[in-house]
Amino acid sequence: MLWIIRLIQTIERAKREGRTDELLRAAKENAQIQKIMMRPMKYETVNGAGEIGWGTAMLCFALSSYTSVVLPKSTWRSGIGWLLMLCACLAMPLCRWTIKKYVTWPRTGYVAFRRDRNFWIARVVTIVVAVGVSIGLLHLMRPEITHLAQSPMGHSSATSPGTLSLTAKIILVGMGPMNAILYLMMNAVSIREHRWKWLLLVLLALGPLGICFFVPGNYIEVSRPVMLFLGLVCLSSGGATLISFLRHTQPPAPKAE
Repeated sequence: MLWIIRLIQTIERAKREGRTDELLRAAKENAQIQKIMMRPMKYETVNGAGEIGWGTAMLCFALSSYTSVVLPKSTWRSGIGWLLMLCACLAMPLCRWTIKKYVTWPRTGYVAFRRDRNFWIARVVTIVVAVGVSIGLLHLMRPEITHLAQSPMGHSSATSPGTLSLTAKIILVGMGPMNAILYLMMNAVSIREHRWKWLLLVLLALGPLGICFFVPGNYIEVSRPVMLFLGLVCLSSGGATLISFLRHTQPPAPKAE
């Protein structure tokens, strides 16, 4: 709001001083600079690799939990569950690297943008905040996790009837806005070209709320459809973005010898 007031004051001052043309020229130059500065972010998000990676990770987390319900109790069930957890941890970097190497670079060429100090500071701050939030969530969920672990049914207690505590509801519902913010960060540039992503942004923000309202069960039971929903939305968005990129960006024609 403050910058809007300052912009109006600047325009009025330019009119009084007869410098309207100079102001318009400066505005055009500033817009061009902003466009150039946003080019690295557009290059990173134009192929939907980040959305595909995050959606795959969420799906792997959900499927890892579903193995305790779908598969009979055995060593194989435990192994498949841990394998899916490993795939979830590797999904983001592997999807981004694979799509860039085999899809993006053959069409746009390899581009390496210079990473300044602010980029690495932001990366470190993001990691620290993510670790802090994870530790805080584990602390809040410790009573419920302890209760599930002490259930007489053991690991299969994830399939027993239960109810959500207030803390669990807040955490699961909060996954919607947090994923929506992450989705908006990954699409800060491309969302202007794909207006349908605004609808998916709303679905991400409100979807977990609807699931917690209609799906009964304890924290583990409800978290499965929540993660499955978030993963499917992100994966669908990334897939549609990738298809659009393939349609509008053709590989360069081979040079005639």
